[in-house]
Amino acid sequence: MKISLSLFLLFFCPSILFAQKLNYSASLQKALLSAHYLKKDVLIILNSENTNNEKENPLFSDQEIINKINLHFVTYKTNYGDSTLKAINEYYNIENCPNYLFLHSNMELFYRNLEVDAPKERFEQILNYAKEASQQITIKKAKEDYLKDTSDVTKLKQLIDVLKKQGVTNNAYYIEQYAKKLGPASFDDYQTVLYILEAGPIINRIAYNKAFTNRTIIDSIFKKESSQKRGFILNVIANNTMTNAIKTICLADAQNIANFYKNQWKNNEYNGQKIYNEKMLFYYNAVKDTANYFEIATNHYDKYYMSIEIDSVRRLKLLEKTDSALRFKPGWKAKSFPNGLNEAAWNFYSSGTRNQKRLLKAVKWSKRAIQLDPNANNYDTLAHLFY
Repeated sequence: MKISLSLFLLFFCPSILFAQKLNYSASLQKALLSAHYLKKDVLIILNSENTNNEKENPLFSDQEIINKINLHFVTYKTNYGDSTLKAINEYYNIENCPNYLFLHSNMELFYRNLEVDAPKERFEQILNYAKEASQQITIKKAKEDYLKDTSDVTKLKQLIDVLKKQGVTNNAYYIEQYAKKLGPASFDDYQTVLYILEAGPIINRIAYNKAFTNRTIIDSIFKKESSQKRGFILNVIANNTMTNAIKTICLADAQNIANFYKNQWKNNEYNGQKIYNEKMLFYYNAVKDTANYFEIATNHYDKYYMSIEIDSVRRLKLLEKTDSALRFKPGWKAKSFPNGLNEAAWNFYSSGTRNQKRLLKAVKWSKRAIQLDPNANNYDTLAHLFY
């Protein structure tokens, strides 16, 4: 039996008749359902993980702002730890909080904004931008248009543009199809090469190899573009290649990405081999190849983590506190040592091994992690290993 709109409003939106405050929904599901029936969009106020105690934005007590939000949006306030948002956070690469997320009722993100402390005039602009973005082509529609004629390069580029605009960074498949449709001369164009790199092509696939054919352009991109953009390009290429390696259980892709990171340390063989090992360990752990994981991890963590004196790590930690610039320089930070040892010890435990030699090795790592950083998480790992 269908629920009438009036009954729906009564049960799900009791405050709709009293526009004195924001109409917060009790759950994401209810917010999406309300938005569907009311033909509105959803505004998610996303706070930091495991807390909803951020100071309430004073604008949310401003009646004019309240009315504008309630008129166009159904509001849901939550935090980054909300499991119902996990798929959204992962797909749209949402990592920063607090955040404003604007969604259609089908859970499709169409706008986001980090300016949680924006003054009233700026916040009104944000709401206007969100309303305009709501009317623009969605990822779903762009995919439907492309699938009607996959030979249409314009529709393919439109899809890639929409995905990139909404923060989706794993566009390796689509950029591969796009590169296949371009003639050789296209890869002598700076903007075309930059466009391909920003989509995160998989290493040693067609798009990646074609983008790197003109070394002059590549060198120019990594000299002219901002450090932020260069870092973004390297990260999306690396992440997409590793994601594909794990998804397809492709050792060659994993080795490609490990070498990709290693090559960033051409002048430092020690650090280069260290990062190579860690990327391969990440891969082997993800695909549950315990034989290779155990073999590499045993030597790796003893050489690169246990051989470092405790006092050296503590001195580095003090230096990072007094010199904030150190935290942004390439290399391993003080916290990476206890974190790395604890992660390796936990991976040995969670593998289910009953090999006493391996478990004792993990205990040794875990104890060192606690010496370097005696937090609850590190103690928890040791407790599991003892059990």
